[in-house]
Amino acid sequence: MPQTIKAEVIMEVPSDQVVITKAEFNEYQSLKDDGRWWTSKDIEQRYNHKMDWFKQKILYVPKFKKILDSKNGGFVHYSDLDDGRYWSFEPKRFKKFMEDNFAEING
Repeated sequence: MPQTIKAEVIMEVPSDQVVITKAEFNEYQSLKDDGRWWTSKDIEQRYNHKMDWFKQKILYVPKFKKILDSKNGGFVHYSDLDDGRYWSFEPKRFKKFMEDNFAEING
């Protein structure tokens, strides 16, 4: 029969560091985008797709554009130029949109 040993370890946390829960860490991660708008480059990096994919699957799909376009109260500023240089995305609302529409976008 194997033996088990219970050990207690005491670790000193340096004064310039803190230990937090995973839930707290996730909350802080979600706050890092507060106060800044994503660019088309940010979108490409976060979702690992090129801007052309976003245009085809999301941004130029009429039912999505109606929701997304800032001219309609949405959270995406559509660029007048087609190259995506001047697009802006409100991070929290765009993330929520992507989560809510994941199956349809990728279907």
